[in-house]
Amino acid sequence: MPDVEYVNVWKYYGGKPVVKGVNLRVREGEVRVLLGPNGSGKSTLFKMSVGIVKPEQGEVRVNGVNAAEDPITARRVVGYMPEDPLVYESLEVTEYLEFILSVYGVRPSRERFAAVIKALGLDEHVGKLVGELSHGNKRKVMLATIMLRDPQVLVLDEAFSGLDVGSARAVKTWLRSKAESGAAVLVSTHILPIAEAIADNVTIIYEGKVVAEGTPKELRSLEGGKELEDVYLKLTGYSSEVEELVKALTT
Repeated sequence: MPDVEYVNVWKYYGGKPVVKGVNLRVREGEVRVLLGPNGSGKSTLFKMSVGIVKPEQGEVRVNGVNAAEDPITARRVVGYMPEDPLVYESLEVTEYLEFILSVYGVRPSRERFAAVIKALGLDEHVGKLVGELSHGNKRKVMLATIMLRDPQVLVLDEAFSGLDVGSARAVKTWLRSKAESGAAVLVSTHILPIAEAIADNVTIIYEGKVVAEGTPKELRSLEGGKELEDVYLKLTGYSSEVEELVKALTT
């Protein structure tokens, strides 16, 4: 059963805790969006799902497998995308996709390959070196490898970063379709309208701790039905003084 679970997870860097007792579960058929400011621990949690980072305390389980103890199995199961593009820049786009898919033993049909390329707007770039692509197109290439693999657990860090409107719409549709097919989907984004559009549940993390979770509607009710942005800002230490400072810059 597709599932990602963080059980009382702690992580320290330089003796300082950056993830503090996080409990979080993403179930079969769910899109869960993880929200938090930069430095709140989101990327560290995502890296734990494939054993790149190991917790000092607690466990991260993917389909019941301890990712720290068996990272190879976790990486076979999870479609993981880091925040920054990690690609072989000396390969052409098609060569890169074929190489990554061969590592996982996946051979998609020509029709599926063409459909993913078209959906992400990569048609004009398949013959280019990956290193020649823009930041956004490199991220599309990484997404393409995951879409072609079609795993049932997705862990996507800033999945919409650098995407144009059309590609973002395609990825939103794909994520909802994956959940409806039974996948477990964990995504982070700073784009709150996208979070509201795709999320079954939202978890807000601040300074390494979970400070709120629930459906978008439940979270909005915390602020009397206001926008999710208002709830997020209140829970993550945003001060209205910032707005006054910015206004003062234009006078």
